Amino acid sequence: MTNKHKIVVVGGGFAGVIASTYVKRYWGDNVEVVLVYDHRNPGIGVGESLTPKIYDYLDYVGVSTEELIKHCNATIKLGLQFKNWLNDGKYFYHGFFESDLMQNPMNYGVAYDMATSSYTDYNYNVMFGKNYYEDCKVPTKRSKSQSLHIDATITSQYILNKFRDDLTIIDDVVLDVVKKGSSEYIDYVVLEKNGNLSADFYIDASGFASVLFKHLGTNWVDRTDWLPIDSCIPNPIAYEFEKQPPYTTSEASSDGWILQVPLSNRWGAGYLYSSQFTSDDEAFSKFSTFVKDRYKSDLVNTSKVLNFKSGFWGKQWVGNCISIGLCSGFAEPLEATNIHHTVYQIGHFLQVYNFNVYDYDIVKYNNHMSKFYDNIYLYLRYCYTTGRTDSEFWKYITNSTPDEVKWLDEKSKTDILNQHSFMDNGNGTTFGHVNFTTIAWGLKKFDPKDYYQALAKRNALDIAIRESVDIAIVKLENEKNTIDHKVFINMMKNI
Repeated sequence: MTNKHKIVVVGGGFAGVIASTYVKRYWGDNVEVVLVYDHRNPGIGVGESLTPKIYDYLDYVGVSTEELIKHCNATIKLGLQFKNWLNDGKYFYHGFFESDLMQNPMNYGVAYDMATSSYTDYNYNVMFGKNYYEDCKVPTKRSKSQSLHIDATITSQYILNKFRDDLTIIDDVVLDVVKKGSSEYIDYVVLEKNGNLSADFYIDASGFASVLFKHLGTNWVDRTDWLPIDSCIPNPIAYEFEKQPPYTTSEASSDGWILQVPLSNRWGAGYLYSSQFTSDDEAFSKFSTFVKDRYKSDLVNTSKVLNFKSGFWGKQWVGNCISIGLCSGFAEPLEATNIHHTVYQIGHFLQVYNFNVYDYDIVKYNNHMSKFYDNIYLYLRYCYTTGRTDSEFWKYITNSTPDEVKWLDEKSKTDILNQHSFMDNGNGTTFGHVNFTTIAWGLKKFDPKDYYQALAKRNALDIAIRESVDIAIVKLENEKNTIDHKVFINMMKNI
C-alpha cells in the first residue's frame, strides 16, 4: 500500500481550521492532513463579520447555521451599516448581492419605493429592505444574500472538535523551515517538541507571523499608502440585546472607524486607527469614551493592541507551499474580506492541485490572487473617498487618494458603473459594480437625476426601472416570511 499524500497546515486559527477540514473533506482517504499549532494560541476571537462565501465551506464540510447559533454565539448578518462616514451621524447599508434577481449588467442603481411609486436613493440591498434592518428581522429561509457573525475562536474549536478524528493534530511550534537545496521547495519543518516534520505540500495559515512563508522567495506588496490603518484595539462588550441587529456596523471616527459585531451574547468591538496619526494612548482614551457613552460599559481590554501591516505577498504559492488568510495579506476588516479570501483561496487551490506541482498552476494562481487583492484594495479605498478633512487622518486620506481611485471617483459622479468598469466577470472578483454603486449612493457622490440621465443615454433606464419594480415586489413578498432575529436565535439555542 502506498503512503498517503501528506499535507501540513500550520496555524490553529479559523484559517487553519478551514484549510485542514476543507482539504480533508475534498480528498478524503487519499490524504493525511496534519494540523500544527500552539494550543496556547488558538487565534483571535474579537467577533468576526463574514460574507456569504462562508457557506461554500460550511455546506461542503457539513456544518449548519443552526449549530453555530446554538454552540458558538453566532447571529445572522444581512449586510454592513456604514455610519458617520460623511461626519454627519447618518448611515446607509451595504448588503450582499448573491441573488438571481440581479442579472442585467447595466443598472442596479435605481431604487423603487412601492408606497410612493417613486425612485429614491439606493439603500439596503436586493433582497432585504427597511423591514429587516430597522426592525431586526431575518428571513425564515436562508437566502443567498445573507451570512453570519461569529466568534472565530469558539467556532474554530467547535469545528475542530467535530472533525478531530479526521486530522492529525500536533501541539507544537515551528522553529525553522529547511528547503530542498537551493530551491524554494520545503523539505521539512523543524518543530520545537516533535523534531522534523516533512510533507508533500504545506499550507501556511499562521496569520501575521507567516511562519513558513517568510522563509520563501517572494516579495511583500506594501499598500500602507492606500490603507494606512494598522492598529486595532479589540474589546468584547457584554450586552443583553432587546433587539438583535442583523448587520455589522462600521462607524467612522476622527481616527478611522469602530467595528461593532453583534454576537448573540455580546458585542465584538474594535477601534481601528493608524499609528501614523493616533497614539495607542489616544486611541484607548477615545475608545473608552465611546464604549462608556454608547454602551454604558468600561473597556475590558486596557492594554492589548493588534498591529498589522496593509499589503500582501506578491506570490502566494511558492514551490510546495501556499499562504492563506491573514498570512497571505491583510486589507483591514472593513468588508469582512479575510475569511472570505481564505475560503476562496482553498477552494481555488483544490480545483487546480492534483498532488503534483506545475509551474503553470503556480503562475496562474499567483496572478489570480494578485488581481483578487487589487480588487479588494480598490474597493476599500473607494469607501474612503468621503472628502473629509476634519482630522489629520482624514486629511491624509483625502489628500493622498491614489490616481486609480481618483479616476474611479470622478467617473462614478457622472456615469453608471457596470461590470465592464471592473472586468467583473464572476471569476473570483470580490467586489463588483453593484458594490461600488452602493457606496457611490451612500456617500452621495451624485445627484440621482444625473444617474438616471446616464442610464437614459445608454438606453438602459427602462430596463433598470423594470428590474427595480421586480425587485421591489420580491422585497414586499419576502417581508411576509420574516422572523424576529432575537426570537430566531433563542429558538435555535433551545433546539
